[in-house]
Amino acid sequence: MSLDVASWPAKVGRRWLQEMRHLLPPTIYFFCAFNIIVHTTNLLTRSYWFALSHFLTATLLALLVGKAVLVADKFRAIDRFRGAPLIKPILYKTVFYVLVVSVFRVAEQFIHFSFDSDGFRVAFQEAADAFSWRRFTAIQIWLFTCFLIYVTVIELSRALGPGKLRQLMFGPRA
Repeated sequence: MSLDVASWPAKVGRRWLQEMRHLLPPTIYFFCAFNIIVHTTNLLTRSYWFALSHFLTATLLALLVGKAVLVADKFRAIDRFRGAPLIKPILYKTVFYVLVVSVFRVAEQFIHFSFDSDGFRVAFQEAADAFSWRRFTAIQIWLFTCFLIYVTVIELSRALGPGKLRQLMFGPRA
């Protein structure tokens, strides 16, 4: 009996570490990518380089994307093109991830609406009035581009084998 009790926290701890190992790479990558996009956009359009609210928005979006990747990787459909030429799984996973993140973004907005003190209907109407197709399209283009880079690196690493991409990038060259 004591083995089961002692193993339960160990199992939970191992599971948590496994999830964190899976969550951290996309979160760190998207944290860097989104903040670079935000900072360069601020420089180009607003003549300043830092805005705390934009930094926090980009950071929260990176956390959302990291979680979306974690959830999307649980679907069996994500590995549909395993063994196919690399272009197929890269494009498929890129589109798959972008769609999952889009669903997460919409769900996050609905959660935000549900906590609005004026009610869901009023908050939804305000959001609909403030919606911009240009902003939405720009965000989707950047999401697609960032995911295309991310998935390409992940798939190349998987195709080369464990540690080979790291060796190619950071190891000594012959």
